[in-house]
Amino acid sequence: MNFSLSDNQIMIRDSVRAFAEKELLPKYQHWDRSGEFLTPEFVQKIVDMGLLRLRLPEKFGGEGYSFVDCGIVCEEIGRCDHQIRYIISNAIHLGEMAHAMHPDLQEEWIPRIAKGEMMSLAFTEPRGGADAGNIVTKAVRDGDHWVLNGEKTSITFTGVSKVVFVSARTGGPGPRGLSFFLVPTETPGVKAMNFERMGQKLDRGGSFFFDNVRIPARNMIGRENEGFIWAMTIIGYNRNFVPLACIGAAQKSLEETTEYLKQRQIMGRSATKWQGVAQELAICATNLEAARMLCFKALSQKDKGLRHDTESSMAKWFGVKVANEVLYTCMRLNGHYGWAKDLPHEQRLRDCLGMESADGPREVHLGIIARDLVGKEFAPF
Repeated sequence: MNFSLSDNQIMIRDSVRAFAEKELLPKYQHWDRSGEFLTPEFVQKIVDMGLLRLRLPEKFGGEGYSFVDCGIVCEEIGRCDHQIRYIISNAIHLGEMAHAMHPDLQEEWIPRIAKGEMMSLAFTEPRGGADAGNIVTKAVRDGDHWVLNGEKTSITFTGVSKVVFVSARTGGPGPRGLSFFLVPTETPGVKAMNFERMGQKLDRGGSFFFDNVRIPARNMIGRENEGFIWAMTIIGYNRNFVPLACIGAAQKSLEETTEYLKQRQIMGRSATKWQGVAQELAICATNLEAARMLCFKALSQKDKGLRHDTESSMAKWFGVKVANEVLYTCMRLNGHYGWAKDLPHEQRLRDCLGMESADGPREVHLGIIARDLVGKEFAPF
């Protein structure tokens, strides 16, 4: 067991943190307040940093990062702009799918995503997200094409992405009847609608609608009726990227709050001289470290080719929960000003609260953990 970062991983952490502090943090509140989307110039900075090539195939400029390396990146990006992590993790997902894509699709789409074009992943439906057996979006073969009909919801970058990867039913009921497709969003019959949410405004969350959308047969990713495998593969490791970004945001707020409290005078003494205040900070730091270790343990197992579903569920549930609790505590320790929009704490909390449901709500993850604990025969599902 080795809990230390390698020299290369320390370099990754430090360089990404410096980039995020300089380029992302100053714009974090601007995107939320203005309602604007990322400018091409801003996206180009992310591209130039190499953050969209972490796990792409080597011939497309891939950097060969491990999943632990990617987790380090996600946490450091999350410190300064939680939602930029979506762009980076989507590019990681593309790298995982690349080898199963038709060569023509690889040549067309991988360079475009690596240059900063947005993509979306569409698994969730109004009545089926974690319950993959309840997905009803359907794809029917018609000669050398597939025709898609259905609705996907709670999808990131709705309305701004150039391509969406869609799970659709091509076989019988249940998870084994799903396939996975690449659908350019300019295809006739594709429509998008955005949500108005309290947080995560930059990710443009919303719904995609597919009305007799015809796509070439080559646009299927992998084999027919194996879409659920893709979903679980991607969601499996992403369940660690999600909490790590939240942990990064909470860690940043904890550091800012600690510095504020050291300067804040209460009855002639720094606020941190009061035992109750100091202990709150200590509890926050301990819980964040515990959550961080859960995430990196699961990602390490992924790198080793070991099962990590239970560990990833532990990381997802506990990590997001802890991050939100820390963010709330930081707001409270800043007093009345902690609730003001001048400070970033309230936005970080609004953004991270939505992660309670991302890649499965807490009830799903606790069920997975319980299933491993008591066995399938005695588990809730």
